[in-house]
Amino acid sequence: MTMVQLPAGATQERTQKVLNEVTHYYLTKEKNNVESVFAVNGFGFAGRGQNTGIAFVSLKDWADRPGEENKVEAITMRATRAFSQIKDAMVFAFNLPAIVELGTATGLTLS
Repeated sequence: MTMVQLPAGATQERTQKVLNEVTHYYLTKEKNNVESVFAVNGFGFAGRGQNTGIAFVSLKDWADRPGEENKVEAITMRATRAFSQIKDAMVFAFNLPAIVELGTATGLTLS
């Protein structure tokens, strides 16, 4: 998943341009790992507005992505590095937890 946040007052067109860059990156630079990208303009976890967006990235099956360099952590790291070059927006690539209800900050203690 990737979140996009532009400065307050940025137009929807500027946000769409950044979302297009994000989509293009995943579908070209990570084409061996990415199945599809669904980008939404005007919505994000930080709220709604014409200066925010989110991209849902669907990866190919694990069997089709062998090797450490094709794991989600490596893909996210490369994407974050690439997106840091986008001057118009803050773009964050991140991975959802395996069990969403558990979050990423704490774990599960088994006794």
